[in-house]
Amino acid sequence: SIRASANKWDGRVVVVRKALSSSVDGSAKLVYYPGRNGQATLARIHDHCGEGCVERAGVPRVSLDASWPALRPGVMDIMKLSVNGEELNTIRGARALLSRRQVCVVMMHVRKIQQGWRDPQGGTPGQEKYTAELWQLLRGGDMDVALHLDSDLTGQIGDEDPRPRPKTVALNTAEELNAIFEAPAFAHDYVVARQKVRGNSPCSGSVAVKNYDLLFGSTV
Repeated sequence: SIRASANKWDGRVVVVRKALSSSVDGSAKLVYYPGRNGQATLARIHDHCGEGCVERAGVPRVSLDASWPALRPGVMDIMKLSVNGEELNTIRGARALLSRRQVCVVMMHVRKIQQGWRDPQGGTPGQEKYTAELWQLLRGGDMDVALHLDSDLTGQIGDEDPRPRPKTVALNTAEELNAIFEAPAFAHDYVVARQKVRGNSPCSGSVAVKNYDLLFGSTV
């Protein structure tokens, strides 16, 4: 196995055995396939747990607003989410951090957002309302939002998607964001957001913000 010391992360990685959500109330029932990068999905969203799938009930919920200040005082340089459909709830749980301009960059897989966007029991009556709330939370945090099509270095896309890669396209409305969720998505499609740095913004010294244009292009 790869040790944390190989990339100098010794003492810098904290594993929290909880499920990211909108609050600290209650618990979650998760399903996962051992050996697949440790990823788990809400049982409500992934309701066809078959051979090799493991269920785990009673997993405590936690929000970023409740957990981040205790773990890492200061700004969150990058919020990279891979929560398999719980993106909106996780962003809801970071409302205070976003409102205080404490989140510098956000990165989410389009395909994984779609899992929650399509979820008929996700607590939002309609996909457009889901998108509108996600958009408002990001924009309310004074963030620019974009679609990033990353290079297909793993060969997972091939000729299925004719769009050029890498490419970043600025999004200006919730309707444009919703159109992305309505369309087919591919392995390296991301929604990315960047804090607008002004004056003495908390993210003014963020390495992530400084390198945003290098990583995602200068369209935004």
